[in-house]
Amino acid sequence: MEFTYESVNNALYKHHHNLSGYWSTMDWNDEIATVGYMLEDGTEEDVTVDRQGNVTASEKVMSEMELIDNLN
Repeated sequence: MEFTYESVNNALYKHHHNLSGYWSTMDWNDEIATVGYMLEDGTEEDVTVDRQGNVTASEKVMSEMELIDNLN
């Protein structure tokens, strides 16, 4: 896939709908897109998206995305 704001955000949404709405930074190079998240505990975590649209996110980030659902 070609990296654009929309394509990366769509890949994030497909992995978990909250990933597309709660990031703070987004950047990419020829190989990978890196998306930054500021978590509730004050730490920063990166999530990556590769050219095939595969998302790699830590368990900590995914737990926080689930927590957002439970608060709403």
